[in-house]
Amino acid sequence: MERYNTNDREGLVKAIESLKKYRRADLIDDRGKNLLENLYTDLLPDDHILKKSLQDNTTFLIGRKGTGKSTIFLRIEQEFRKKKGYMPCYLDVKTLFESSRSESVPDYVGKITDKEFLEKYSVKRNFLRKTLATIIHEVDKKVDTILKRLLSGTKSSNVKGELKKILDSLESNEALKSIEIPCLQNVNVQTKTDKSVSDSYTLSDGIESSVSLDKIPAIKLHGNSGETSNESHSMGTIIEKTYSEILLKVLQISDFLLNIKQELGKIGIKHLVILLDDFSEIPDDDMKTFVDVILAPLNNWSDEFIKFKVAAYPGRVYYGLIDVGKIDVINLDFYNLYSEFDRDKMEEGAVNFTQRLLEKRVKYFCKGDISTFFDVKPQYQMSDYYQLLFSVSMNVPRVMGYILSFCYDSKILYDKPISKIDIEKAAEKYYETKVYPFFTEMTYSMMSINSKINYLQLKELLDNMIVKMQDIKRKIISGIYTSGAYLQTIPYSSHFYVKEIYNKYLETLELNFFISKYTELSDRDGEKVSIYCLNYGLCQKKSLPWGKPQGGKYRKYFIQRPFNMSVVLNEFLRQGQAIYCTKCGATFTQEQLPLLEFSHFKCNRCQGNVVKTSMLTESIKKELKKFQDEELLPQTETRVLLFLCNQNIALYAKDIAEELDMSSQSVAQICKRLDTDYGYIYRAKQGTDKYMYSATEKARSFYV
Repeated sequence: MERYNTNDREGLVKAIESLKKYRRADLIDDRGKNLLENLYTDLLPDDHILKKSLQDNTTFLIGRKGTGKSTIFLRIEQEFRKKKGYMPCYLDVKTLFESSRSESVPDYVGKITDKEFLEKYSVKRNFLRKTLATIIHEVDKKVDTILKRLLSGTKSSNVKGELKKILDSLESNEALKSIEIPCLQNVNVQTKTDKSVSDSYTLSDGIESSVSLDKIPAIKLHGNSGETSNESHSMGTIIEKTYSEILLKVLQISDFLLNIKQELGKIGIKHLVILLDDFSEIPDDDMKTFVDVILAPLNNWSDEFIKFKVAAYPGRVYYGLIDVGKIDVINLDFYNLYSEFDRDKMEEGAVNFTQRLLEKRVKYFCKGDISTFFDVKPQYQMSDYYQLLFSVSMNVPRVMGYILSFCYDSKILYDKPISKIDIEKAAEKYYETKVYPFFTEMTYSMMSINSKINYLQLKELLDNMIVKMQDIKRKIISGIYTSGAYLQTIPYSSHFYVKEIYNKYLETLELNFFISKYTELSDRDGEKVSIYCLNYGLCQKKSLPWGKPQGGKYRKYFIQRPFNMSVVLNEFLRQGQAIYCTKCGATFTQEQLPLLEFSHFKCNRCQGNVVKTSMLTESIKKELKKFQDEELLPQTETRVLLFLCNQNIALYAKDIAEELDMSSQSVAQICKRLDTDYGYIYRAKQGTDKYMYSATEKARSFYV
């Protein structure tokens, strides 16, 4: 007799897929009915996150990929549609930016500006203008609905006519010309900047000509751009400010705001709520221009008319002139969210969310009890499974969905329940297929030398930390660590702590799920430290037991002295980075960086400029020489190609886009280029205008 029937299996698949949903994928049933209102599960009890997001404040929802930002956005839209006088307007910032990069600018712009300035100005101009145009298009569509329901045709015609005038003035280059030409003529940009170091380093001769100390512009081990450090960007900052000042005048933001407000007021709209998704997916400098030219002015000048809801990544947020004290910032990641309430019950709150989320989804789609899908025994109850699912996912619904999907393929499909070991194996598979490719993409991607070194340094740092934890495990097993805090039978070695000054160097590893911040405590010396955990799947792969022993006596297990990773970080940074004064040659340590930042990187001896430079280790030099530029592809192309090389079937652009968190249009364009320019993709036409995509043997021979 079968344990699971067809309805059970199909229902569980739907429940799992609903957790894996990307971007703007609505939860709908087979008849097209929207299920989001019924299935939405708030991270906190009593829908606290949703209620806070619905307040009349600009709100930043900050969390890693898969934490539920887009789902919350969908619920925000639903609720604001019900509120009289409110109009929600959704914009996908990443897609807008990508679509604007290929657009040209009027000839008169190119005649005034130099080539280097023009390239960046063109992208920013097209991106910001497209953003404003999209706001009008979205408003226009919603006006149709409102006016059909409430107002006369005459009124509808008047409002829509005025909106069209606003759009025409924005899209007409002739209308902008009279403002733009004088602005560009007055630009005084210094083009002869110091590029002697950054331009001289190439993959071919920059490595071979180096000696024991290879200096390049200092790069960050945090953030997501791989840019040089802020102190080396004084000229870049001036130029960015110039872009913003010009575009503020050219796009006439104040007039745009006044006209939109006036027209929407005619139909009873008192609040325009603009939801900006994928805000952190655009480059740093474009994000800053976007905030300085559009987000901050519209927020600050609108007199409560426009409020923004912004989805962003941790460490990838720029507020500009927005008063952070007057907006709501909601953190969705485990520690940042639950530490605001009761630190002693953080994990309890997270496990409670895991339970509520899974039970609600399975109950709806399967019409039954979730426990039927798990191997529940006297010694391992559902409460233990919820605890484990929290640990492997760190409370991220999308990660939970993938891990349960792997478990379905290995057990439910064969009519067997999911066990603890199945979840642990699935966590390891998730790490290998979804997390570690972050570094694989870097290996095969064409990017700046600084960015490539940045990723290589991150990988080297992670490897060093893993070696440290493996050494701790070995010493626990061998009895070298004799304290009663350790168990030789289960040598837990998954968590570590660092001094707060080192947090910024771990941001990118955390953003990409290699590690997660777990809590904050005071170490044995009374100093406040941050505790992190390694990815559960990574620990499975490296045979590092995850967690800590049970019982009150082990409450401070994570701050045992061997778990201090500050020493590893300090040594790594010491070997990979030099901090010195360009005038007198004085050198500085990592611990002195806060003081240097306070003094704007001025030497305390001679007031000369202090700079940070990176030094290439032998292992990084070796990695950099593996591939020549002509063999490499841009990072987005590499991501698509690597994904297809690991698939055994052909896929539609939509399927690829959902897996890679991209738009279908972008995927289709990339696949076309990879086919026509490189012969890496085979495109099989399906019907009149659809294609299925798969990697060719040529691609597999190089990328696998």
